[in-house]
Amino acid sequence: MRESGLYIHIPFCIEKCYYCDFNSVALNNNNLIIKFLKALDKEIELLANKYKHKIKTIFIGGGTPTVLSGVQINDIITKCQQQFYCGDDIEITIEANPGTVDEEKLRIIKEAGINRLSFGIQSFDDYFLEQIGRIHTVQDAVDNYFLSRKVGFSNINFDLMFALPGQNLKDWEATLDFAFQLAPDHLSTYNLKFEEGTLFYQWLQEGKLNAASEELDLKMYQLVEEKLEKQGYNKYEISNFAKSNKECLHNKLYWLNQSYLALGPGAHFYDGVGRGYNQQNISDYCQQIKQGKLPIVNYNKLSLEEKVEETMMLGLRLKEGISMVDFAIKYDNSIFDFYEDEISKLRQKGLLDINKGRVYLTSQGILLANRVLAEFLL
Repeated sequence: MRESGLYIHIPFCIEKCYYCDFNSVALNNNNLIIKFLKALDKEIELLANKYKHKIKTIFIGGGTPTVLSGVQINDIITKCQQQFYCGDDIEITIEANPGTVDEEKLRIIKEAGINRLSFGIQSFDDYFLEQIGRIHTVQDAVDNYFLSRKVGFSNINFDLMFALPGQNLKDWEATLDFAFQLAPDHLSTYNLKFEEGTLFYQWLQEGKLNAASEELDLKMYQLVEEKLEKQGYNKYEISNFAKSNKECLHNKLYWLNQSYLALGPGAHFYDGVGRGYNQQNISDYCQQIKQGKLPIVNYNKLSLEEKVEETMMLGLRLKEGISMVDFAIKYDNSIFDFYEDEISKLRQKGLLDINKGRVYLTSQGILLANRVLAEFLL
């Protein structure tokens, strides 16, 4: 039986943040939520019937999944556990925005089986939270964090964002120091991207705000590396830091190029053979399922070259890099059969190294990761 992860997309939020390009809509139609949940329930049945996979991890993202009630979230997880074979040691993560959970909801979702929370905090500075369109305050984040600990959650992530408009190095350091005082189990740190279709992108084009310089962006990332390792976090992926045994198993499936299934509007998946994604429009998504069909609108089988490319470009994001033995078993060829020249060139430049049978980026290679990874396009 193939093992896979399962991603569930909840396409609702209270308000759209200025930088967000995810497939989500502001919550203003309860009938649409009910219609969506009914369709999702049926989609779970259809997907489980198509793929007889053992589910190792479940990740509920969005949008803001915690705009749903605790009972609604419980029903989704229960349905998945009824339809799929889920192991006893399954990791179940839900993304939550501060201000969208209370003690009752936290208790319900914990009893439902959720054992990992990921809080979209972004900043511990109320000024910057307002600047990027977040609806919560620093106090909301702190209160929700301690409430989660009280309820018994022992695996909590903070998403933090740097290179915000007007943010300097001291501002970013203050957010990191605040996070350390709370001591989450995991931290994910991302630099702000101006994605087309967002308000921030529009304002950037209109000259209403400025992007951080490349130099400042780099200094902020280096500060993350320096401070988090001193605090006992292991950088296991370019943007992700974890305490011992607290790595996100679901996200590691992505970086190890392993299969994961997907539910919900616009959700992407990789079934081990090809990649695809679901209908993005919520009404169209619901209509397709009502007709008894999975809402997949695009699916492409991957060639050997495409699978190899993805294995390199995803796997090299991990600190441990890529096992040459695993690569050879998976593709029936040595990694050097595909990339001898590229590996040699990058090693000479000090951007890539090989040790104990693994190929990995050096510290300098991580800082130039996008350029280095582009070398592995076949």
